[in-house]
Amino acid sequence: MNKKIDHMFTMSRLLVVAGKGGVGKTTVTAVIARASADAGLRVLVVTLDSRPGLAELLGGSPSDGADYDGTMIQTHLGARKTGSIQMRTVTASEALQDYLATQGLALLAKRLVSSGVVGVVASAAPGIDDLLVLGKLKHLVGLTGPDGDHDLIIVDGPAAGHAISFLQAPAAMAETISGGPLRSQAIEVRSMLQDPKKCRVVMVTTPETTPVNELIETTEKLTQSVGVAFAPVIVNGVDISSEVSSLVANGEIPDGVLGDAMRYRATRSALHLQAIDRVHERMVVGSFALPHIATASLQAHDVVVLADIMRKAVGEPA
Repeated sequence: MNKKIDHMFTMSRLLVVAGKGGVGKTTVTAVIARASADAGLRVLVVTLDSRPGLAELLGGSPSDGADYDGTMIQTHLGARKTGSIQMRTVTASEALQDYLATQGLALLAKRLVSSGVVGVVASAAPGIDDLLVLGKLKHLVGLTGPDGDHDLIIVDGPAAGHAISFLQAPAAMAETISGGPLRSQAIEVRSMLQDPKKCRVVMVTTPETTPVNELIETTEKLTQSVGVAFAPVIVNGVDISSEVSSLVANGEIPDGVLGDAMRYRATRSALHLQAIDRVHERMVVGSFALPHIATASLQAHDVVVLADIMRKAVGEPA
């Protein structure tokens, strides 16, 4: 076991999953959630835009978790039957309503909703919408723990490009706004992002050159501009066909199309291993691989299989 990924599920209260579009970020979100719940944790999965498919990957229906209040998708998971998965969507507009209510402005919030301009107000200036969402996440983090509502919050975060501006928003707003409750909120959220016991970012990549390059670039930018800590990197969709590679290396392959396919797979496996080695070299937080599953569309039972692999990797018995 890679000791760097031990206790991954409990190292922070909030995990923000991020990565280049197409690397399987939503799938990895579901896998971490299922693995954590199977380890006995009460997990809250947060999506920022009602992302299609996530609820089904968790074993729910398409409409589950699409609202602000959330939906309980799985219960009684794990050996002690204490694990659960709840899912909810957090938007800037609804986060603004909550924020105004906490400031004693519930009536104003209702008027903004009834007039239909709450969305306009929530995005009135660059970064406000991201700060509102992060502020809500900070509130939810405050409700975690043994006596709280959840043990772990997992956010299916933005793609890598937006993830940078998303996580930079609190610092930018704190520098831009001279005073008042909004600046205080920005400072508090920035503090949460910089506390590794409260928040870490899980970067997802695939074992290919461009995604790995973007992984390295994104982590460097977030480290310098936000000061956020990272959980182990997850390399998704890895084909490590050791048996095929061994047969090819020994020349024990048939002629024709099957032999060509075996050579192709052995070559791809070698390239994947090279990419993983590069991630290991550049990422001090450690990493581990999730295997490629040959299917047209991943289903909830595939997520369970991947979750078992993840739990074994982090030292939890499957």
